[in-house]
Amino acid sequence: MSSSKKIAEMVEEATAEAKAKSKRRTKHGRFKVEYGQVWRELEDESSSKRWVAFVSEVNILARTRNADGEDHGRLLEVIDCDGRSHVWAMPAALLASSGEAIFAELLRLGMEPVPTVGRKWRQWVIEYILTAEPLERVRCVSSIGWHDRSFVLPDETLSAESNPERVILQSTDRLDHSLNTAGTLEEWREQVSSKAAGNSRLVLAVSAGFAAPLLNLTADEGGGFHFRGGSSSGKSTTLTVAGSVWGGGGARGYVQSWRTTDNALEALCATHDDALLCLDEISQIESKSAGAAAYMLANGVGKARAGREGQARKSHEWRLLFLSSGEMGLSDKISESGARIAAGMEVRVIDLRADAGAGLGLFEQLHGASDPGAFAQELKAASTRCYGTAARALIASVVSDLPKAREELAKMRHEYKRSILPADAAGQVSRVADRFALVAAAGELATGLGITGWEEGEALSAVHRCFNDWIAERGGLGSSEVSDARLRIRRAIEVDGHSRFLPWQRDPRTVLRMNTLGYVRREDDDQPDRPPVYYLHASGISELLNGLDRRSVLEGLAEIGVIVRQDVEEKGETKSALNKGFKVPSEKTTKRLYELNFTAVMADGDGDA
Repeated sequence: MSSSKKIAEMVEEATAEAKAKSKRRTKHGRFKVEYGQVWRELEDESSSKRWVAFVSEVNILARTRNADGEDHGRLLEVIDCDGRSHVWAMPAALLASSGEAIFAELLRLGMEPVPTVGRKWRQWVIEYILTAEPLERVRCVSSIGWHDRSFVLPDETLSAESNPERVILQSTDRLDHSLNTAGTLEEWREQVSSKAAGNSRLVLAVSAGFAAPLLNLTADEGGGFHFRGGSSSGKSTTLTVAGSVWGGGGARGYVQSWRTTDNALEALCATHDDALLCLDEISQIESKSAGAAAYMLANGVGKARAGREGQARKSHEWRLLFLSSGEMGLSDKISESGARIAAGMEVRVIDLRADAGAGLGLFEQLHGASDPGAFAQELKAASTRCYGTAARALIASVVSDLPKAREELAKMRHEYKRSILPADAAGQVSRVADRFALVAAAGELATGLGITGWEEGEALSAVHRCFNDWIAERGGLGSSEVSDARLRIRRAIEVDGHSRFLPWQRDPRTVLRMNTLGYVRREDDDQPDRPPVYYLHASGISELLNGLDRRSVLEGLAEIGVIVRQDVEEKGETKSALNKGFKVPSEKTTKRLYELNFTAVMADGDGDA
């Protein structure tokens, strides 16, 4: 018998045993549950007693409350006409109203009133709930994800056997989610996961699904990967495959859309706490909102809001990994509104080119399919048949010994990061490598548990390939702020080299120019191959480096040779400085300027001319 079947049977047996124990320990007073119905004891005028059935079987299994002793409620079980059991954690706050919300949910779950009692069943249902005295106590929580040593899902809780208390999800509103299951883990492994092998982007995405619940163990902040590429390249398929790790079902499956409001996106994040969130087509979000949305997803907290009387309301909180797709990158989307992407955002949302360079779009191996389109359709069809079992299998294995899992994960992550990170990488690249290493470790951990069906090293190899592609797209291992600054200076020279730079030598043809950036010194016609020399004055530096940490960026530009260091005399000593006073012939005065190395400015990447 496979490990996944054993885990499922253990969970089912433990749940059935807990329900049976709860039923035996509940005192019903004037009510009883027999023959698939709930009965109430009635007393007529002659003091004779009789029992009347008023609804189909509803069992009160336990009292619920949270860790602070608040949010009390009842754990109810409804047995429908087909004999299926439906468990609902009913908040006691719903009893404060007329009870319509309670009746609606019980009827939705399959409870059926007995017609002969008329409308009395409503009153008796409330009385039955209030007077029952279950001895069992269950801890309730208001969100999915990790709660101490338990991982709470809408339909079940995965806990270690040593966990002293049952934990369940309880909410006043019905949770709209896609954390469903279909098929078996073996079917998912054969039809979905095995087809991802050999495709670096697919393996990365699936491994990210396994990494999402491990963020809590490593105390990492959230973040995401954005797959950027042309239409019909396989981006949406990648999100569907990754989403099948966690769930699916319904018309839209597990993948969500970027087209949403801020409030809806916060609620969506809250229902994916400690899980994977997949967002398709970034072009559908407004450019002004894209940056804020990306920060919110990674930072894990919604907007602070006030209540009706001005008091602070509790904000949504979460920790998740997300996958995104679109024909443009996040920076391009933000630039549509005239803004620039910050370096911190590039670290939180890793922009990755979808095309893997094999001439097959995002794919590299088709596993016998005739073409990339057919392979994508095959993967999508399989992901709609088999989903939701892989993440639960991983969590069930991890939760049995959390300290061991945490130690093993940290060791693997450290080794993988050391293997993929070059020694001369900047701090920002190191942070991104840390995220890649976590995803690789999660993929290898799932492989070691027999969940993926991949060969050992498959996840690490795929992640390493994607990391190298990210570095190549980024333009090198240096700071992104320094790279951004060099590109701004280069763009200024290419676009405004003649209009916003004054000539170094006096030229009678020069017209009065305003808003200049500096000066340009061009050599005589006898040396046509010698590059010009550009100088920036202080106001030019302020304009071009607006929004960046000027001091650190200037030092970084000097390190890569864009700014030429100057020797200056100070108190009889020669020191190195980033600028100095130059005597400008055309101005007949001395100006404090930054000298630029034209070749370094116009180079590609970190220094290739």
